[in-house]
Amino acid sequence: MKIRFLGVRGSIPSPMTTKQLKDKFVKLLELATVEHMKNGSSCSDIMSKLYPQIGLIGGNTTCVEITVNNTCLIFDMGTGIRQLGDEILKNFDKNKSYEFHIFISHTHWDHLQGFPFFGPAYRPNVKLNFYSPQPDIKGRLEYQHDFRFFPVSMEQMASQKIYHQLETEETVTINNILIKNIELHHPGKNYAYRIEYGGKSFVYATDAEYNNQSKEKIDRYIDFYKDADILYFDAHYSFDEEIEKIDWGHSSAIFGIELAIRANVKNLYLTHHAPEKDDFEIYRLLEKALEYQHLTYPGSNLKVELAREDTDVVLE
Repeated sequence: MKIRFLGVRGSIPSPMTTKQLKDKFVKLLELATVEHMKNGSSCSDIMSKLYPQIGLIGGNTTCVEITVNNTCLIFDMGTGIRQLGDEILKNFDKNKSYEFHIFISHTHWDHLQGFPFFGPAYRPNVKLNFYSPQPDIKGRLEYQHDFRFFPVSMEQMASQKIYHQLETEETVTINNILIKNIELHHPGKNYAYRIEYGGKSFVYATDAEYNNQSKEKIDRYIDFYKDADILYFDAHYSFDEEIEKIDWGHSSAIFGIELAIRANVKNLYLTHHAPEKDDFEIYRLLEKALEYQHLTYPGSNLKVELAREDTDVVLE
């Protein structure tokens, strides 16, 4: 199972500003000078070592690709899906049939806005399967393509489109891959997906709030996340913001650590980074969360990382 993070921001795309780029260069020069003076390392070695601190987190909104053998699953269609489409078209064969399985957690803009720019959707030899427990998923997608908002309707996009209306907590099987869902607490409803194949599991759980939920609901989430190899978790807020913004529908890295440890998760990837936070601030939130983990759960083996755009993770 190969997992690729194509978009890791929440709410709205957040491309890097000129000031943020300058700050990156300044930080790189500061760290590189110290590293070179200390070890006499080459530029390439310095870059490899410093990348976690100065590498880009990314500005595209939510999209994750999972490939198992020749099966492609896509989770949400934020602006990150455009890059995926462009890459597919680079080696596109008009005489070959292509099929994609797209799972939609909910239909807020940041989870749909990339689809009009997904190039394969305009090709007749492409079959797109849409899955979601959201009511009338077909109507919701078509509404985004109303001529008032976008010049090309869903019908005018040449690909074949099939809509699979899921029930809450239904299990779907695609080429021996199991995909389960559970409803999360988010305005307008949202759904997490658990993907299982070959004894490995990945849980896609963006856009969710946990701090004002009953013990019964929290226990159900923990059961859904139980023993996952990777939990892909909404860490949009700092812990203080999460406490203040009741019913805004997002969580924090600290709450993610709590749930992941209680669920015996192996790896926690923090995502849906707030657009107003630059990379340095997001790394500071990670450092605070890791400090919390070390102090509260000193024996924990949970690995906590930031989800960064265009990152691959392989579960074997």
